[in-house]
Amino acid sequence: MTQTTEFQPPGPVGSGTMTLAWCERMRRTAPVIKDPATGAVHVFRYADAMSILSDPATFSSDFASLAPPGDPDVPSFTEAALTMLDPPRHRQLRGLVSGAFTPRMTAALEPRIEAVTESLLDAVAGREEIDLVAELTYPLPVIVIAELLGIPGDDRAMFRGWAESLLSDSRDAAVGTMGDGTVPEETGRHLREMNAYLLDSIAQRRTRPTGDLVGKLVESEVDGQRLTDAEIVSFVAFLLLAGHLTTTLLLGNTMLCLDEHPEAMAAVRADHGRIPALVEEVLRYRPPVVFLYRLTKAPVTLGGVEVPAGTIVVPWVISANRDEDRFAGAGRFDIDRPANAHLTFSHGPHFCIGAPLARMEARIVLTALLRRYRDIRLADGAAPTYHQSPDIFGVKRLPVTVRPA
Repeated sequence: MTQTTEFQPPGPVGSGTMTLAWCERMRRTAPVIKDPATGAVHVFRYADAMSILSDPATFSSDFASLAPPGDPDVPSFTEAALTMLDPPRHRQLRGLVSGAFTPRMTAALEPRIEAVTESLLDAVAGREEIDLVAELTYPLPVIVIAELLGIPGDDRAMFRGWAESLLSDSRDAAVGTMGDGTVPEETGRHLREMNAYLLDSIAQRRTRPTGDLVGKLVESEVDGQRLTDAEIVSFVAFLLLAGHLTTTLLLGNTMLCLDEHPEAMAAVRADHGRIPALVEEVLRYRPPVVFLYRLTKAPVTLGGVEVPAGTIVVPWVISANRDEDRFAGAGRFDIDRPANAHLTFSHGPHFCIGAPLARMEARIVLTALLRRYRDIRLADGAAPTYHQSPDIFGVKRLPVTVRPA
């Protein structure tokens, strides 16, 4: 197939306007396209993205063969990162942590999440303007994940600092590449500090068992073998960063959508029972994840494009979620959208293990905000600050003005 469309992504997503327009054009003119600069193949339509995510036998999540050497003194946290494993190892290790995210276990966290939410909002009571990210949507998931892991209260601020540093690390590698393995000096220091802290926590639990998730991982076995310390550290780092990032971005994106669509705000304010449907539409309309990566294990044809084995394939989630062939009126924000089968939490064996927790946190936070405030809107003259990474869609600063109910 002759390629006639150039591959020129607009850069960091920012507010999303340019990226969404570019994705729409790519869906029409080049739904599957090879980037001649990197060799990666990019996919923009829902059906193709779904087929990739559903087929781990052909489209692998294991990039070990392509990973740059990096700094041997800086931990990579990849030994048991669920997003970088294939079946059957992925299935074995995922089973160890899935018990912490069952509907019953997630529901048991609801009273604590409600209490933390109210406490954070109490801390800004009486103020007319707040940064919703810094004072609510950022700290909440860090506290929840830290408590789930058994991190002492006095150490949570340290964990929050590590998470903030790792998430703000610039990602300037070209889309469709693994980068050169270079880690900024400050990020490397935080990775070493986090690794040392977690190794010490594991050592303590080997001598004094606990009932928290880290303690359970220490005691767990896979096919008769205990997890190594490095595997446990990878699990914990993955849960902290992934669990924190998804919820923070989801909540920020929800407030942006409600500010842009006052009719949706009025609808959920009148009926809090519609909040879950609102959250699903936000996940489709403004997904925190822009694209995913897979690596072909065998030659395959995608949309008429021959893709050799060993090729990085990039399904653009943000584009698949706006595919008109899958979602009627895809560019319209509709909280009553039926069969909202977005791909924001991926699909198949790598479906996000923390999706129920993220959805519940979003529901609790939105309910609390609607009960406390009769008016919430973006602050005049204070524009949101967006993450400047090519694979993240969301705000890192969101000033809003509020009026108590």
